Amino acid sequence: MKANENINGKTSVYGIIGDPVGHSFSPIIHNTISKAIGGGFVYVPFHVREGDVEEAVKGAYSLGVKGLNVTVPHKKAVIPYLCELERRAEAIGAVNTLKYTDNGYIGYNTDILGILYSFQNRGIYIKDKSVLIIGAGGSACAALVLAVSEGARSVVIANRTVSNAQKLRDHVLKFYDADISVCGTDEINDVEKADIVIQTTTLGFGENIGLSPIKDKSFFKNKNVSAVFDTIYIPPKTEFLKDAEGFGVTAINGFDMLVYQAVAASEIWLERKYNEGFVKELKDELSLFFR
Repeated sequence: MKANENINGKTSVYGIIGDPVGHSFSPIIHNTISKAIGGGFVYVPFHVREGDVEEAVKGAYSLGVKGLNVTVPHKKAVIPYLCELERRAEAIGAVNTLKYTDNGYIGYNTDILGILYSFQNRGIYIKDKSVLIIGAGGSACAALVLAVSEGARSVVIANRTVSNAQKLRDHVLKFYDADISVCGTDEINDVEKADIVIQTTTLGFGENIGLSPIKDKSFFKNKNVSAVFDTIYIPPKTEFLKDAEGFGVTAINGFDMLVYQAVAASEIWLERKYNEGFVKELKDELSLFFR
């Protein structure tokens, strides 16, 4: 038996809280990062039930847990127990990353950075572009805050229930002055232009495999779409992405977001920046788990 010298009294602890949490890929991602940079921390899942969030956050802080990721259903519930919110996390109204400070945990939302880095790595920038966001849930909110904070010329939110899209628009307009309109998913073809399309619904995943929110494939050509992003990563190519690629559109799946949001969280915690070469090697290694 050989002792593990990499875990000792100086090892920092990070983790993720959620209910359920056993399915999370975050421990694999972050422990892979730790190994790649020579150790120094371990990352573990913590199963926290609804109603136990306050005790969990305060307990983790008292124990010196240096950072936490937060997954469903606690992304909003943790907010009252934080000392501060980063501006974009405040606008989204949900956090997925907590950083330890002398005054308490600061809340961030790195989902937004996951999408941003996925685009920027391919030389795609949102500033002055027309953006179509499909869906009106948590991921759509992150995408909307990203679009307006990065200077999109205009944004359209398309959702099956238009009232939910309106609520999302009205919420974000409290934080940003932006051109945001809404429509039903059955009205997507009426959108004047969509340089970038961000798909955040479950169409294309699970029992919805083979489905796409855009039924008319010519949409990608007619609206001059240059890039699309789908938050789904299983399967790696949804019908939505296949259709877009058929017209020469840059198509990005949710695997990039999954990795980049974790990288962003690690950068916040460790106060360091990973170069693209490091991230590429990380993605290559992690891709083995998603085949």
